Amino acid sequence: MMMECVALTGISRQVIRELLANGIRTLEIRSPNNFIALLHSGPGDVIFLTEASGPDVVNGTGGLLARIREIQMVTHKVVQAGADFYEEREAQAARVQLATVGHGRVRGARGFKLGSPTVLEVDAVCYYDAG
Repeated sequence: MMMECVALTGISRQVIRELLANGIRTLEIRSPNNFIALLHSGPGDVIFLTEASGPDVVNGTGGLLARIREIQMVTHKVVQAGADFYEEREAQAARVQLATVGHGRVRGARGFKLGSPTVLEVDAVCYYDAG
């Protein structure tokens, strides 16, 4: 079955393994390309996670399909102060709770444009244990 999915790229192998093993996992996304991808996604959407970086996603790249259960946008404030200065910064992040759907393989990519989410055509892949 082919589907169109937004991609989260550069996700660590350990996180993908934990999501696969536990079925549900919450991630905090800080990378700009993945943050933008989540801004264009919502609860119920199926997304594609891969450890490959954005430009390295090509036809045949494998990954995990997951359904978004919840998304929160959060702001982290960092205050740095010294004797003669006071500096306050903010950084945006997205917390997303995902539920495993299955494995997937990229069939085609629709753009890696700066400021836009990476949208992929993905085939669901079934693995069977004949043991």
